[in-house]
Amino acid sequence: MSGFVFPTKETPILCQGITSEMGAVHTERAIAYGSRIVAGTSRDKRIRQFLDIPVYQTVKAAVRRHKPKISVIFSTPRRALADVEEAIKARIPLIVCTAEHVPLHDTLKMKELAQKYQVTLIGPSSPGIVVVDQLLAGNAPAHLFPKGNVGIIGRSSSLVYEAVQQLRQAGLGVSTGICLGAAPLVGTSFKPFLEAFLKDRQTKAILVVGQIHGALECELAEAYRKSRRKKPLIVYIPGISLVSSSKIPLMGTKTLVPAEIIKEKQALLKKAKAILVSAPELMGQTVAEQLK
Repeated sequence: MSGFVFPTKETPILCQGITSEMGAVHTERAIAYGSRIVAGTSRDKRIRQFLDIPVYQTVKAAVRRHKPKISVIFSTPRRALADVEEAIKARIPLIVCTAEHVPLHDTLKMKELAQKYQVTLIGPSSPGIVVVDQLLAGNAPAHLFPKGNVGIIGRSSSLVYEAVQQLRQAGLGVSTGICLGAAPLVGTSFKPFLEAFLKDRQTKAILVVGQIHGALECELAEAYRKSRRKKPLIVYIPGISLVSSSKIPLMGTKTLVPAEIIKEKQALLKKAKAILVSAPELMGQTVAEQLK
């Protein structure tokens, strides 16, 4: 897969499920923000246009006529796999799946298909990507993102929004914000976005908000350690206050308890020279200190 490149206000976007309740609301907000929505899809054969945007029954037809570079998918958990598969097979380079509670096995199929067709899948359970003052692809509250030079990549959208607010209070702003999704398994790791931020001239520091489960932070540490380009990499992993427990561990943790997993991730990040944040209320302050 070629390196990820941040979209711009000129990037054409397709909205799958544009006439659904969520699709209608967030497409209208994306247009108001300045995003270039060129087409939508709907299973309702009677609808040919919505919000002055042409609507098609299939992704293939929309791609043939408008050549979108991003597809934002508003779907139900049951239909998410079919909708994502349709976008992947149409070879849309960047796909954002906003659907929550997608079955794990369906997510695994999405991930495998995205790798096979060499497209970038953000989600499921993702509010998408905000390129500040240029583009919203998803359902994130883009109006809350002040413009600046901090790149954000996160799993939990609520913690990303908290980080954005702290940056604002510190007099800082965001270049681009990306939420990978809070589901146990997601389509893409931190790595391609880390590499893009390291190349991006506007971005001067990178803030990553991780998660207890999974190994994405370990991959992040390895990618940063090997990279020739260096910018301050600030990482917060929630859950360090958890202590050893005899209870059943979280999904994917096997025999390790959460606190031990987080310490292992932190050790790898320290070795890679990343800056660790010890508490959520210190995210903005830590970024500000590094930029000084």
